Amino acid sequence: MVLYGQVIVGPPGSGKTTYCNGMQQYLRLIGRETLVVNLDPANEYQPSSNDDDESTNNERQDTKDSSTDDAPQQQSHLPYDTLLDSSEDVINLSSAMDQLNLGPNGGLVYCMEYMEHHLDELLQLLRSRLTAYDPHPPYLLFDFPGQVELYTHCTCVQVILARLVKELDLRLCAVHLVDAHSCTDAAKFISTALLSTTTMLRLELPAVNVLSKIDLIGQYGPESMPFQLDFFMECQELNRLLPFMEGEGGGGQHRSEKETELQWRIEEDEEYRMARERTRNSTFYKRHQKLHLQLCEVIDDFSLLCYMPLNINDAESVGRVVAKIDKCNGYVFTSPTMDSSSNNDATKSRANDMFQCAMQADSQGKFEQVADVQEKYIYRETIPELHGDEIDGCKK
Repeated sequence: MVLYGQVIVGPPGSGKTTYCNGMQQYLRLIGRETLVVNLDPANEYQPSSNDDDESTNNERQDTKDSSTDDAPQQQSHLPYDTLLDSSEDVINLSSAMDQLNLGPNGGLVYCMEYMEHHLDELLQLLRSRLTAYDPHPPYLLFDFPGQVELYTHCTCVQVILARLVKELDLRLCAVHLVDAHSCTDAAKFISTALLSTTTMLRLELPAVNVLSKIDLIGQYGPESMPFQLDFFMECQELNRLLPFMEGEGGGGQHRSEKETELQWRIEEDEEYRMARERTRNSTFYKRHQKLHLQLCEVIDDFSLLCYMPLNINDAESVGRVVAKIDKCNGYVFTSPTMDSSSNNDATKSRANDMFQCAMQADSQGKFEQVADVQEKYIYRETIPELHGDEIDGCKK
């Protein structure tokens, strides 16, 4: 049987666990049974000393109850329902650190390499638990750790995904989550874009890059972003961000009070201006700027990167991401279950209808997404009419 799913990756703190929880709830609401495969050994439960006895008793009762069920959903400490939890069924980070005297990063690399060397047992566990869903297999979400060295220096994640695709006949799409706060810092966004491009090249999967926590970007104000949101979604001509690293502002559309004050200090204070010119003429500064310029050229030369905004609490925003992912992993072209008595005409017409729906979704440009996000989150605090506040002169 063919399985479909997502591979959720991203830096630590980008919201991978929250994404898995929200995505599972959304897909179940639209009628798609979804389970999570937690392959993050660091995502483990650390009980406190007060509730050890209560938790053990509850876990024993839950395991007894779950053993009688037909579908083996694993009782986990995670906020979502899991098909397999590597921290409980395979290996966890704390035990590896204690027994081998390793640090957090070294212990995590060891855990992932341990799972790579024991892939046969991991695949056997997945096959045995998927047999309960044999007529209608679930949609799978693979939650991976977010340490950068696992995707830049090691090949364990790439090997694990290649075996999963080959052995279980999986159709996967990589979802790379990035905190939207990186859009407020030019240097941070360049490094983020480089990490996303590297992850796409190393995983060798269809990829969807997501700007998570887009609902929090309005807290920093519209002037905190050097350009409009569409610039960060398209990721083209990133060298335009270099003047913002220098503090010049690059002639952007917004100029905050701090920037105007800084410009005034440069024009008035002669010592400050001379010190800044001395810094720009230094060898380190020139090499630093040349390095960032070439990094931007590398990202532009590959021309693979674009981002989608996501608020996991907004059903419309999640629906846009799901539609994009379904077209990447091919789920959009799967027909629903039909009886054997249905004729070929019905199957052809239904396949044509799905293809038309996919093409109609492609016809929707990014302008609607950008306008919707800016109206809801970015300019919500600056324009009172957007969040229901009435002006005294307009009440009548």
